[in-house]
Amino acid sequence: MDLVVLTEDFYPQTSGGAHTKWRFCQLAAERGHDVTVFTTREHGSAKSEVVDNVEIHRPFHAKPEGKPVYSPISVVTRIASSVLLFGYVCWWLRNHKIDGLHSNSHLTHWIGKALASLYDLPLVSFIGYTPSVVPNPEITPKLLLERVNFKFFMGETAFCRTPRTKEIIESYTDAEVTVLHGILNSEKIASANSEMDIDQRRVDLGVDADETLLVYVGRLAPLKNPVGAIEVLSELPSEYTLAMIGDGDERENVERAVRNHDVEDRVRVCGALPHEQTLQTIAAADGLLVPSHVETYPTVVFEALSLNTAVFITPLGIIPTIDHPRLHVGPLDEFPQTISGTTIESSSGLDTETLERFSMERYTDGLLGAFENGNRSVKQSETKTDDI
Repeated sequence: MDLVVLTEDFYPQTSGGAHTKWRFCQLAAERGHDVTVFTTREHGSAKSEVVDNVEIHRPFHAKPEGKPVYSPISVVTRIASSVLLFGYVCWWLRNHKIDGLHSNSHLTHWIGKALASLYDLPLVSFIGYTPSVVPNPEITPKLLLERVNFKFFMGETAFCRTPRTKEIIESYTDAEVTVLHGILNSEKIASANSEMDIDQRRVDLGVDADETLLVYVGRLAPLKNPVGAIEVLSELPSEYTLAMIGDGDERENVERAVRNHDVEDRVRVCGALPHEQTLQTIAAADGLLVPSHVETYPTVVFEALSLNTAVFITPLGIIPTIDHPRLHVGPLDEFPQTISGTTIESSSGLDTETLERFSMERYTDGLLGAFENGNRSVKQSETKTDDI
């Protein structure tokens, strides 16, 4: 099949969503499909390139450099960029024949629906992060725009991450909506596990064997609540150490919290690290802290579980529906008691059952299967028409 993927965040960005979308395209290309991606351009990224047999076009910048995604100016420029991107893809399609469209970002859903209608193409939508997952969400422009997407811009088939999101989408559209698991890059996780050096704790982080190493992985942003991880550590005994991997606008607040709670000797603020090194650190750790205010389907949680690392997380998104012996779910203020009361048994090796259950191969099977089933239906319909 010749597929066009429409997305905002993509390779070489390092967010969980970007990793997922990039890995899907890689796997689809490995399976013999022609994949062309239209996405936004980060400062310093190539305008177009081919990587791992995936053709990537980044014709326009979506937001001013250094501005948060949801700042007022960024929202305006992102909407304007989506209009330009629609025109660009229409121009590109003059000389290209494709079999289907896949949209997986808020501001590309309308583009996908418009192109599908104009060119009579199957459209498969994917909803990842959504403001709808927040309990009793406030009516905000972001929420209203999302509901417009659900009402008017879903494809014939739509996938999402949580049962609650599925219910909401189904209340707005006649699309076939399915919860789709799968987010883990099996190759990278297996590689990180095989290359993980137990001395990494001591050499890179200065953590002795008799200490308990906790790790926070994520953007240093208010929704991820990195300061909450510092507060949890401050209430734990001195043998607990915390490594914080990630960067963002909250870094100064994180460093201030470290000083205010007098835990400078127990916190390692590592900044952003390459994905492989992050996975190795998770594998070497005893526990992962996820103190977020909002999550839908947190990649790092499933990475940690597949690497046999315990996870302590607030009850958000898909998490309350997941049953796993190393997954500890509860309110943030109970984290210190839960962590200190949990016997954390570090174990090396992979949890292959978890890895297979949440692998990107499974995710890719679901998305490609939707296109293949749609194409078979079209061919069957054409055959019946020809017979008549």
